Amino acid sequence: MKNVLFFVFSLTQVQCRNAFVLKRTIVQHHHSNIQEIIVRNPTQSFQLSSTSSSIYRSNGSRRMSSLLHHGVVSKSSPSHTVAIIGAGAAGLAAARVFSRNGIRPVVFEKESETGGVWDYRANAKDRPMYKGLRTNLPREIMAYREKPWGSDGLGPSFVRHQDVLQYLHEYSECFGLQKFISYGCTVTQLEICKEETGPKSLIAHHHNTDDGPLCQIKINWEQQHNSDTNGNKSQVVVDKHSSLFDAVCVCNGHYATPSIPSLPGMENFKGRIMHSIEYDDPSQFVNQNILCVGGRASGADLAREISAHANKVYLSDTTCPQLPDGNPIQKGNVFWVPRTESIDDNSAISFGESCGDRPNDIDVIIFCSGYDYNFPFINERSNLTFHSVPGERRVSPLYEQLWHAEHVQLSFIGLPHSVVPFPFFELQAEAIVAQLLGSSTSSLPNTKERLAAATRDSIAGGPKPNGRIQDTHFLGDYQWDFLRNYSKLAGNYDEEMENFISTNKFIYDHAGKQRKILFPGGPDVYRNNIYRRKDKSQSFDVDKYEVDLTTPIVTSSTH
Repeated sequence: MKNVLFFVFSLTQVQCRNAFVLKRTIVQHHHSNIQEIIVRNPTQSFQLSSTSSSIYRSNGSRRMSSLLHHGVVSKSSPSHTVAIIGAGAAGLAAARVFSRNGIRPVVFEKESETGGVWDYRANAKDRPMYKGLRTNLPREIMAYREKPWGSDGLGPSFVRHQDVLQYLHEYSECFGLQKFISYGCTVTQLEICKEETGPKSLIAHHHNTDDGPLCQIKINWEQQHNSDTNGNKSQVVVDKHSSLFDAVCVCNGHYATPSIPSLPGMENFKGRIMHSIEYDDPSQFVNQNILCVGGRASGADLAREISAHANKVYLSDTTCPQLPDGNPIQKGNVFWVPRTESIDDNSAISFGESCGDRPNDIDVIIFCSGYDYNFPFINERSNLTFHSVPGERRVSPLYEQLWHAEHVQLSFIGLPHSVVPFPFFELQAEAIVAQLLGSSTSSLPNTKERLAAATRDSIAGGPKPNGRIQDTHFLGDYQWDFLRNYSKLAGNYDEEMENFISTNKFIYDHAGKQRKILFPGGPDVYRNNIYRRKDKSQSFDVDKYEVDLTTPIVTSSTH
């Protein structure tokens, strides 16, 4: 019986495929025993002989017997049921990887649009996106591997939030992901059903695993829709549903539950207290004195934006250098000060003993202090060990910060932060699918070893030596080794993958150094760089542009 390789996508999607993926397909199987390649359309198939360039229509379906190295094609698994919670960047990546491997996922999205946090809504008080946001990572490294973005020198590398949302919509359209998404669906309960097991072949059962048949997972959800009653005004109707799945990917993000630290004397403050999730337009702070607590990306960006309208902006940051004379480090009307320690009876704010400035005329405190993880559908009825304590910013027990250590059919894409998110999600999804289908030569360790590794990671505060509990999912420079390991578990680690990962790292490091040498809250001139990837040499070019992004400077540096 001759072997057949299937491409499962519509003809319009062929045009969306990254060139290297198609190239790898032909090269990889050039000396294999594949006699036919099937390009499959939802309504018809086209067949290419391995020895001929002719295309002819094929009737009926053929058995898929080969797996594309980069996961674009895999064994068809129509009996497997997979749920994805969330249709943001992580959920879309998961949907793409599952669908290209022959598994039709069910994606639950509580909103009416895809995009997650990138779906900006003006004046919203519960969404982290704000009007003037530009990315602090260049689009050349933000892009999924399958859909490159930028590197053409024709526009800014650091783009607006609406540009990112458009990119995600194009990604979804390109790979036909909309048909998998159910909108207005809020997952209310996740439960491991220990009496129900899915297909035994769902997880690769290698010699070093002790996982028996895996329990199915029950998902309860509510779906809202409008119902027209007697031709009058429509009413919102909520339908309740429940279904069993062989595997579930949780992709609900971690920018929805604000984390606000408790400050001694906070009750003494006479002004307004808010979290950065409520911020949208800096013009509301005209002639006011503002304190931004938290000096990482959001704190510095908000301080910069607000300073154009406010009287004074204090940026309280734990990385603020020593103040030998006791005065804040000042640039324009932005004052860089150490950690906020307390608020006294007169509403005066203390930044510790090293800072002599104790302002008592602050109008607004904005906590730019991050977010807590939140999984309201996982609770005591879920039949699994799971910990996510507000304030700790730690989810456990997780293996490789991705799989539930005991129930590997349950995974959490996108928990790590301080990473390049989209390609990170993509490789996480590829590792999940490869392990589900047993298509990788590298397999997960047994349950005992996974639990031990998860415990070590949780206690240690993540990969950083002497890490804090709150930094368990902070990766930063450690993200690259995580990506390499995910790639190995996905079965697609090779020279080309290493070139991709290393090029991302070098651009990430360059952009980070450019950002860190700047005064926080000051002009963000690093965002005027325009990058061009050079993956084959693990390098890049960067052009210097004027602040207005319209007049290129002639000189260019190569790295």
